[in-house]
Amino acid sequence: MANFKKWKYMPLLISRGEYQPSSDLYESDIVGAIANCIGTNCGKLKPQLVRHDAKGLTVRDDYLARLLSLRWSPEMTPYDALYKMASDLVYRSNAFAVIFYNDDFTKVKSINPITTTSHRIWDDEKGNTFFKFTWDYDGKEYTVPYQAVIHLKSRYNKKRFLGTPPDAQLKTSLELLDVTAESLRNVVRQSANLKGYLKYNNFIDEDELKEKVVNFQKAYMDASNEGGLGGLDSSTDFHEINQKTQTIPTVQSQFLRENIYRYYNCNDKILMSLFDEAEWNAFYESVIEPIAIQLSLECTFKLLTERERGCGNKIVFTADRLQCASLQTRTNIGAQLFDRGIITINEYRELLYYEPIEDGDVRMVSLNYVKADEQSIYQIGSGSNSNSGANQTGGD
Repeated sequence: MANFKKWKYMPLLISRGEYQPSSDLYESDIVGAIANCIGTNCGKLKPQLVRHDAKGLTVRDDYLARLLSLRWSPEMTPYDALYKMASDLVYRSNAFAVIFYNDDFTKVKSINPITTTSHRIWDDEKGNTFFKFTWDYDGKEYTVPYQAVIHLKSRYNKKRFLGTPPDAQLKTSLELLDVTAESLRNVVRQSANLKGYLKYNNFIDEDELKEKVVNFQKAYMDASNEGGLGGLDSSTDFHEINQKTQTIPTVQSQFLRENIYRYYNCNDKILMSLFDEAEWNAFYESVIEPIAIQLSLECTFKLLTERERGCGNKIVFTADRLQCASLQTRTNIGAQLFDRGIITINEYRELLYYEPIEDGDVRMVSLNYVKADEQSIYQIGSGSNSNSGANQTGGD
């Protein structure tokens, strides 16, 4: 963070944009599974730096493009960085990545996704926006210009800078699930235990009685007593108490789980990778694509200069959605794109899981498509000759 010392600013007043995250969501197995699922699929997004030139849209290969596609920072691949930001978005509705520059701020050195223990975003008296945070990595506090922070947010509706955290909205469902899980644990504990009371035929004092009861519990009423049997002498009688086994509210538990799924636009099939083509497309369009759009807009604005943006440069995050399509769907789509010269021979072969071939990076165009008013020229070769022939025939 040494690159940003010149912007060090310590505000005295607490302002909007302050957030202290809760740890409850990190302890939930359901939210953890959702975060892993969304993070894994967002990690597959492909960052590309593209620009418009005289020939149209072209993928640009330079230092920034290689940094985005190969290594965001010394310890993070693009997959790691995107996974981390997407999972933070699930847990906090906000995800941050700080841009590090060289000494004269002319070149991006790295992009570091960060997890914060607390953060604030505010404007100073000159209208400059700053981002102050405590980094979970070292516990230290930093302040950087907001322009040097890639910020993703979800449920952006209440605050000026931040998305609405899910803590309060999921609190009831998570607490009820914890109660259900505790009920399940109690049923398991009680399943192998003896139920009843001890009657001692000989008179003993209170302390000795308590000691005998404790010893009996340790010997026979522990879950390790798989047989469920105990041994007594003639001085002690055991009287069984029949208790009704507590049933687990599975329907209510499933409802609570689905309530959390709905909050994140997920379901069991998505989390367990049992989805079909249509279900994947729905998940992509409702969850993954909005994150990809945010990444594209934020990276374009904060990694490129105004002049670069004005020349048509932009950063996009794309995904090969056809990876989840059936072979029949891939064949049909490939045939339509190939005949129109949209994809090359090797791109068509890649859709069908074939390896590329030599000289296969060419586009082929079918000649079966012509303008409606040029059909005669295409079929006969000359519209004027055919017309004159028709006129001569008509004059005879």
